[in-house]
Amino acid sequence: MSPTRKFWLRAALVAAATLFVGTALIVPQWNSSLSGVLVSPRSQAWLANGWVELQTARMSVNAYVGDRDEWPTRLDAIEVPALGNVFELSLQPNAIIGTVRPLPQLDRSLHGRRVVYRRDPQTRDWSCRAGDPPIPPDYLPLNCRSEEDYSGGTTRSLTLLLVLSLLVLLVLGVLLLWRHPLIAPIQRDPARLKRMPLPLLRRIDTALGWLQRRDITLAAAGVDPVDWNEALGFAQLVEAQRAQRFALRVAAQCASSGGWNLPGNVYEWTFSSDMPVSLERCLAWLPPADLDGAQLVRHLRQQQTGLDVLLVFTPNAAAETQLRGLCAERSNLFVCISQEIQTAWLLEREPLHVLLRAMAQQLRLTRISPYQTRGGVARASSFFGRESLLARVVQREPSNYLLIGGRQLGKTSLMKAIERRLRAHPHLACVYIVLRDHRLLPRLAAQSGLPLDSDLSTVVAELVRQQGGKRLLLLIDEADPFFRADAARDYAELSAMRALSEEGRCHFLLAGFWDLYAAAALDYQSPLRNFGEVVSVGGLEADACRELATVPLGVLNLRFADDALVERIVQQSGRRANLIAILCQECLEALDRGGRAIEAGDVERALNSQAVLDALAGWGRLSHDESASRLDRIVVYRVASQTGTSLADMVELLRPWANVEVEMLRRSFARLQLAYVLDKHGERFSFAVPLFARQFEAAEIPVLLAEELRQLA
Repeated sequence: MSPTRKFWLRAALVAAATLFVGTALIVPQWNSSLSGVLVSPRSQAWLANGWVELQTARMSVNAYVGDRDEWPTRLDAIEVPALGNVFELSLQPNAIIGTVRPLPQLDRSLHGRRVVYRRDPQTRDWSCRAGDPPIPPDYLPLNCRSEEDYSGGTTRSLTLLLVLSLLVLLVLGVLLLWRHPLIAPIQRDPARLKRMPLPLLRRIDTALGWLQRRDITLAAAGVDPVDWNEALGFAQLVEAQRAQRFALRVAAQCASSGGWNLPGNVYEWTFSSDMPVSLERCLAWLPPADLDGAQLVRHLRQQQTGLDVLLVFTPNAAAETQLRGLCAERSNLFVCISQEIQTAWLLEREPLHVLLRAMAQQLRLTRISPYQTRGGVARASSFFGRESLLARVVQREPSNYLLIGGRQLGKTSLMKAIERRLRAHPHLACVYIVLRDHRLLPRLAAQSGLPLDSDLSTVVAELVRQQGGKRLLLLIDEADPFFRADAARDYAELSAMRALSEEGRCHFLLAGFWDLYAAAALDYQSPLRNFGEVVSVGGLEADACRELATVPLGVLNLRFADDALVERIVQQSGRRANLIAILCQECLEALDRGGRAIEAGDVERALNSQAVLDALAGWGRLSHDESASRLDRIVVYRVASQTGTSLADMVELLRPWANVEVEMLRRSFARLQLAYVLDKHGERFSFAVPLFARQFEAAEIPVLLAEELRQLA
């Protein structure tokens, strides 16, 4: 039912109750439901004329009997004056029966009711009783009522008064309960239920039960009834059970941690790999309930937690003020978990966000940064985009792939994402290995537990056995040194790899940069040329860049002040994932204490930060050949001086200085494109990352270019 319909239904019920009580107390004759219980003054006044009619009829019958000494057999034998004709009279032996006529002035409940007057022939005395159907006792004259009528009327009146009093008290009680300071705010804003102090939950539950509003309020607040019942019983748990319950809500492993000089116990929580921030573990302390704020602070100031975050669950509301003051000092790693936060922790559908937002408010944001700026992204929550590249590997039959791209473009992150996606594959197993030098076989042998001099076929057979007979996909990262060394041996090991893949026993995904690309695309005699599908890694998709910039911030309840700032980061970074992460990390560094929004000034400082310049460095030595690297630098300086260049422009520039082959220039352009330094638009080349131009001062570019040309000559 919609809130509007609920409002009008509630208003109608209140109006009906008010009308019933009001008419019963003030104008009962208008209340048809009480017509048989309450006396109508108007009907009683009209019946008074009827009693006169009956009295006159008795007098006429007495006169008739006195004159003739017999009871009249017909009504027309006696003369009864008409005084309003309230009653229709009839005769029986020694009795006069009056039946109420259906007059509009009388209450409908009286129509057809009867009263009987009987005459004792011996004593000639008259008696009065209600007939069949009877007139209600409250309308009868006093001489017509019996003792039972008196007691029954009194009982009915008292009963009615009691019922009405109870009804009024019930309405007042409901109104008072509805306006209770605990319940009224929750009824106006059900989400407040998840922010109420933990000790008050049972009182709130009782009040909601009286109002029959428990289920409706829980649904409106988005609280699962199971979570609500667990929260109500939380206070009855012992300390270890409470710590375990809190840890379970954020998918953390809880274990006791010894060696602390603190009242109660300290627990160590270890988070899963899905943690969206850089926090692998933390400490949790649940102090005793009788510890006040001053004692809490004194105990904490004596502790040294090292680099671990310590969550302090406040035992009572009185201790929170002093504890919050201590936790607000950014020099420590204490986080105050107040009673309200504990309630939200137990009731929210995403309790991990409750923890992270509490940390974001009290710690340095860089301590729990959601951005990974070094190495491959290992957390699934920090990996965005690359869906088309993932689909080419994950959603096809196993094959060989050559993953080619410059450093820090996301090759390692992509390989780890492939490993995560295929982890539960029923027929294919992934083995990831990083090469620091050219020795592939010794590393594979060591990983499989075989002697280091084992050949590739033996190593693969052992890995297949260890994986339960599944086919293998070997993910080999940083493969350039291996290819340089294998090329000097006429690609002996690569030939063995090709043979294994053709047999279907093992497939390979090789990641590298220039040496891998040159062997696959430029060396016609290389066995790598048709070894596998070439997958180039460049910039992220635009939508994925926006998600990378905003989604991790949302976990900490942070945001950009304007969507245009996100677009500026995406554009200036050239859609390089690591640069976006570094820029957002720098924005977090500059964010004022307590700030929730990243402003334009924060973004500009990040764009000019040293961290960004360091991430862009290293392009000057993309090749192990010094002359090739010098040619790369000349091309880059030329682009910086003219915001672009072309093959013809570079030939014209180099002609006076040296006889450089055009093929060498083409390789230089290819190398710079592969490293995501340059991007080609038609015939011209420009910087793929606009931030790249910020490395150079305008005055130094001609000097740098002239020096490289002189060295080339």
